[in-house]
Amino acid sequence: MIQRLKIISVLLLIGFFCVSCGGFAPKVGITEDTVYDQPMPKVEFEYELGPADVIEIVYHYSPKPDIHDYYLSVGDVFKVEFAYHKDINRQLTVRPDGNAAMPRKGDVQVLGLTPNQLQDKITKLYAVDFKDPLVTITMVQYNRAIDHLRKAITTAPRGQSKLTAVRPDGYITFPLIPDIMAKGKTMPELKEIATKEYTKIIDNLTVSLILKVMKANVVYINGEVAKPDYYLMEGPSTVSQILSRAGGALNTAELSTVLVISRDKDRRPWGRLVDLKEVIHEGNLSKDITLQQYDVVYVPKSGIARANLFVEQYINNMIPSNLIAPYELGGWLILEPVIK
Repeated sequence: MIQRLKIISVLLLIGFFCVSCGGFAPKVGITEDTVYDQPMPKVEFEYELGPADVIEIVYHYSPKPDIHDYYLSVGDVFKVEFAYHKDINRQLTVRPDGNAAMPRKGDVQVLGLTPNQLQDKITKLYAVDFKDPLVTITMVQYNRAIDHLRKAITTAPRGQSKLTAVRPDGYITFPLIPDIMAKGKTMPELKEIATKEYTKIIDNLTVSLILKVMKANVVYINGEVAKPDYYLMEGPSTVSQILSRAGGALNTAELSTVLVISRDKDRRPWGRLVDLKEVIHEGNLSKDITLQQYDVVYVPKSGIARANLFVEQYINNMIPSNLIAPYELGGWLILEPVIK
């Protein structure tokens, strides 16, 4: 009899605890001043590139006098002329290995030299054969990188532009320059890197980047929804719209305290509570905030759902079924009489 009273007392205490748990608000660690706040100010160019994003590259070349020294590159054609030894005058091409074949001397490394530096080098090279050789270097075809670039982009049906996509590894391929890590970068950041790389090989060239297809503009929704997953936003989307795409809320959801985790301009997490119950049932669209890229939406359980989960985990699964009857939503425990 005493043992039975102890069991009854424990079960009653657990039952009262369940009732009190059902009234607690969810602890999401958000200060009061952020609850139902207006959306964060949009940060210009905040979209971060990701795999499968498609970018159109448009090239702008403006021929004008160069203010920097010209350095020989692969494919450049130049003349070497000797004032008093015309029999060894030659027109030469810079090969892919950076060399050019000089008469009597064989291969000479010329890649990366300015015309004046090349002239000095050839003069010193032939000084052992001729007394005070007078050498003139004349560029015939140069700045060939722009010709290669034109050929690379005019083969595309889009004219003087090219479409390229961010690869699964996060890199993106541009003609003539090394691959660039694009994942996590904004469009202005990517443009700055690409422009610097092209400046190394082509003067007076600027590039414009146009985002044609967005595949990384996703938000995540989980919790008490029918289809928790990530969803692509093809345009401005609100919390209620994403909830609809996720199949709507379950009966166990607490719509008055939906948590949205965003990032501020310094990319630090920033949480807000959204009262979707007021949005859906009262039509108060001012509470329905616009989501941003990589936002996380969490729909919590209601108080009753949390109480039922507690009962399932800590009562039904831990206490022998022959000691208790089914637990009702009101929080009462009904004991079956023990017959000796």
